[in-house]
Amino acid sequence: MDEFELLKKDWKKREASLPKLSYQDIYKMILKKSSSNVKWIFIISMVELSIGLVFLFYTPAYMEQMNYLFVDVLSYLAYPVIIYFVFRFYTNYKKISATSSVKGLMDSILRARKTVKHYIIFNLSVIFITSVCTSVIMYVKKQGGWAVYKQHSELGDHLILMALAVLVTALMIGLCLGVYLLLYGFLLRRLNRNYRELKKMEV
Repeated sequence: MDEFELLKKDWKKREASLPKLSYQDIYKMILKKSSSNVKWIFIISMVELSIGLVFLFYTPAYMEQMNYLFVDVLSYLAYPVIIYFVFRFYTNYKKISATSSVKGLMDSILRARKTVKHYIIFNLSVIFITSVCTSVIMYVKKQGGWAVYKQHSELGDHLILMALAVLVTALMIGLCLGVYLLLYGFLLRRLNRNYRELKKMEV
């Protein structure tokens, strides 16, 4: 008997000694992992919301001096929507924990993924608008205000203003997107992997 046949024989012996997982055992493992991932999505969103609320109600002195009414109004309008998303994350977690079928678990995973994607898109949209407005207001204020800027600005000033707005916005979007991909992206990839495993079980 050659070396390869010996290895095959040894592997079969080891395989026989390994515990056999039933359909229900595999389902429970995937359910537990999926529930844990959605729970972490909820926890991270709660931490994010808490940090945001601290900044909303405790504004540093240098930011108070800027007095950007539009940005303040946008922030106050955005937080109820964020609170709604956090509530959705919580309901997703409760639903996925109580799921009792493969089909139900797959639907819960899809729902959780969709909620996270909408949440990220909403946050990035708010960051985009805030960054553009803040950049424009800061630059114009340094020039002496809107009246002075309109009176003395030339093409070069407009180009500088546009470049500043694009640069600041790109940096903010890039930074926030990187954080979201690191935190939520990692959990979404795990959910995708669980979904694929469930798909195999359904076949």
